[in-house]
Parts: sequence; structure tokens; C-alpha cells
Amino acid sequence: MKLKDINLKNIFVLFASAFIIVSCESYFEDTDNADPNAPISVPIDVALPAIELAIVDSKGGLYSNFNTMFIQHVEGVERQWESFNKYDIQPVRFNQPWTQMYEKVFTELRVVNKEATDDGLNHYLGIAKTLEAYALMMVTDVFGDVPYTQAGLGQETPSPIYDSQNTVLYPAIRTLLTDALVLFDSSAGALTPGSDDVIYGGNIAKWKLAAHSILARYYLHLGDNANALAEAKMGLASRGDNMGFTYPGSGNDAPWYGFNTEREGDLEFHPTLRGIMQGLNDTDRLGVLDVTFNASHPYFTNNQREDLISYREMQFIIAETSTDPAEKHTAYLNGIRASFEEIGLSTTEYNTYVAQTSVDPGARSLTMDQIMTQKYIGMFVQPEAFSDWRRTGIPALTPVTGTSIPRRWYYPENEYLFNDNAPDRDDDLLFQRVGWDN
Repeated sequence: MKLKDINLKNIFVLFASAFIIVSCESYFEDTDNADPNAPISVPIDVALPAIELAIVDSKGGLYSNFNTMFIQHVEGVERQWESFNKYDIQPVRFNQPWTQMYEKVFTELRVVNKEATDDGLNHYLGIAKTLEAYALMMVTDVFGDVPYTQAGLGQETPSPIYDSQNTVLYPAIRTLLTDALVLFDSSAGALTPGSDDVIYGGNIAKWKLAAHSILARYYLHLGDNANALAEAKMGLASRGDNMGFTYPGSGNDAPWYGFNTEREGDLEFHPTLRGIMQGLNDTDRLGVLDVTFNASHPYFTNNQREDLISYREMQFIIAETSTDPAEKHTAYLNGIRASFEEIGLSTTEYNTYVAQTSVDPGARSLTMDQIMTQKYIGMFVQPEAFSDWRRTGIPALTPVTGTSIPRRWYYPENEYLFNDNAPDRDDDLLFQRVGWDN
């Protein structure tokens, strides 16, 4: 029996325990004994859900924790996180997310790409290329230049070179996505993705929407507003199109729930975000989000949905990049409405909020500051909000300590120790800019 014929919940049970982050040790475990350059060949419909879940878990785990702590969605208040909140972070803290992406995603994708290419499985290959583009953007956006062209090649390349974000990595992202769109319009081949695709269940029409949406984010990072707008319009058209995964709970829990259960009190809602929302009378969303971070939090549930990219993000991209006041205004309101729906609030509560002129001044008076402030709120604990802040500087934030807010991550300690091509150590790296952050 093919894995795609197995119940979706069973697929999750098979793979999720390897990835979900639920304790202090697993958040910062050192995986030196694993060989990230040693892919294991498994059937493509077995490998796919493991790769998808690894990306979802990573995005909802430390990528969310660190990125949104830096931009003051959440605040580190206890144990290690109190120090991290003050930017006292060592490279060893980034071993786990680096290894997760290289060992469980990039290395395994090489195997999937080869098998799908050799067997003419066009839709599997299109999905793999879309996932690779998403994962590559996720990694390079926080680390800058990283190994890619030589990564996952086994012992023949134990010290892969670091590729340039500007000249290699970002062009590769675009190529992966444009290739994926061509593949999605081709015949599936002998094997068709089904329930083994835990993101879209083999729905290729939605994968096409996702590829366009990732391209919209890509162009936005590069400051190409015209192409970002065009791709966003071809992207996710409703919340039902969101690219993500809903955790079943019952021990297979969403990352934030796992963190709050095992590390209760370490991270909490940030006073900066609270102050911005209070100034806009954003009481209903505060009532859901600004609650003690523990197992009873109304948004961080054990069966929370974790979206990699969302309809509300596309609407805010349209609002930011459109030159048509009516289009900009409609997309802006759509983004806010979707953010209310995301956390379980009703149209009535949304209507009350946008009735304020401070929130909705009308199409002709809408400012970039209002758009990006609402996106900042609406993208609560989404790692992409860190990229938005780096691009725009909105909202204006005050460093917790010193004169600068981090703009990237340190390279992991394991790279300094074991990769001969790793960059030299730089104690100020946390505050330097990645290639597109100009």
C-alpha cells in the first residue's frame, strides 16, 4: 500500500515526533553525532511528508521565537530567554535550527529531486522545488550567505562553500519557483501526490498559488514592487488557500504550544506590541493574544495551524505595493479582516475596529505607516515580520540594550568548528545586514 493511501493523522504520527520541539534540551540540542551530508534513500511518498513537517516545525519553532523576539512581538523574561532578549546570544544557540534545515530538508530534498527527475514525477518535483525555494529563503534571510550548491553532497564535500545571497541564493530561489510552475502545468507522471502531501493533499492548483505567493515575498525583499504586486495577485486568494499544516494535538502538538508547555514563563507578549495595539483600541485582538503564555493560551493551542505563507500576507503585500488607492485600501482591509479571523474573532469585532479613522482613514488617506503597522500586528509571531521590519523600519523600535537591534543570526558554532569554509567569527555579526537588507 502506498503511503499516500494512509490516513493523514497516521502520517503525522509516523514523522512528527522526530521534529516537534518541546523542551529546553530539544530547543538547543547539539546534533554533532548526525551526519547532515549523509542522505538516506527512501520512497518519495515517504520522504515528502517528513520534509514538509520539518519545515513547518522549524518555522513555528526557533525561527518564530528568535525573529519575533527581536522585533518585540514577544519578550524573553526568564532563564536563557531573558539573556537572549538582551541580545546575549552565542553561536551554539543556532546549531539546532541549522542542522534541522540542512539534515532534514536540504539533504533529503536532493534525494527527492533526483528520484522525481529520474522517474518523471513532475508534480512531486514541482512540490520539492517549491519547498526548497521556501526553505532556502527561510535560511538565507536570517543567516545571509550559506552553503547551498555544495550542501548535502556527502563526504565528497565535507566543508561546503558559502554561496552569495545576492548572486547565487536569491537567483536560485526564483529559478526553483519558476521551474516549479512549469512542472505543475505538466502531466503528473506515474505517481501522483495525495495525502502524503500533508500541506495541500496533492492539490496542485493550490501549490501554484503558493509558488506565486513565495515569489511575491521574494520580489518584495528585493524592492521590486511591480513584480511583488503581480505575483501577490496570482497568489493565495483566501485563507483556505494558506500553505501550512494543522497539528492534530494529543501529543503531536504545535511548536508554540510545546514551547509554552515546557518553557512556561520564558517568553511572553511584548510591552511594545501591547502599547501599539492599546493606542489603536485593538482590545479584541489583545484579549486573545495578550494572555499568559502557557498550555491554556487561546491562540497557541496544541492543534494550532502553522502557515508557512498566508492570504493575509498577500493582501498586505498588495496594499504595500499597489499604486491604485482603491486596490490598496481594499487589500489593507482584507489583511486586517483575515488577521481577525486567524485568531477566531468575528466580523462584528473587525467592523468595530476598522470603524476608527485611526485604523481606516479612507482610500485616499491611507499611509505606509498604517499599512505596515497593521501588518506588524496581523503577522503576530510570524518570522516574516522580521523581514518586514528590516525592509521598512516600521514600527520604530527601541533596542532593549545598546544602540542596535539584531538584523540577522550568528552562524552556528558547529560551522565554525567543522566547516573549513565557514566565515571568520564576528562578534558583531548579529547586528549586520544580510544582502537584500539595504
